[in-house]
Amino acid sequence: MKVRNRVRQIPRKGDSGQAMVEFALILPLLLLLLIGIVEFARAWNVYEVLTDAAREGARNAVVDNPSTADPNVIKTLIQEAGARAGITIAPGDISFPDGFRTGRGQPTTVRIQHQHELTFLGALLGLLTGDRNLNMVTEFVMRNE
Repeated sequence: MKVRNRVRQIPRKGDSGQAMVEFALILPLLLLLLIGIVEFARAWNVYEVLTDAAREGARNAVVDNPSTADPNVIKTLIQEAGARAGITIAPGDISFPDGFRTGRGQPTTVRIQHQHELTFLGALLGLLTGDRNLNMVTEFVMRNE
């Protein structure tokens, strides 16, 4: 008859909470990474909406149409394009650096400068730089028809 030695595993006293401590150390970094991805994805979305609004404004500004002959009408169109995406664009954020309808064949530039406030990472960014906002600038140039 063979005798088998059975080794009993005795748990060590110091290992019982190791996984929980490691998880507690890594969790803030994972959350910061996840929140950063969401925050900058939203900022990219806002930038794309601003670029599309500038494109729409530039197109309406260069087309020879009496209803869009006033820069304030173009600014209103740009604001409406931003409002469709839930973004408030102030009239002072919209400018025409090359002038407005300077003549056939001449370029018209629509420039939008917008302050986007970071929702979650704004507090951290405020501690580092003193400002919670990202300054977004986009321009679109078209030739007058």
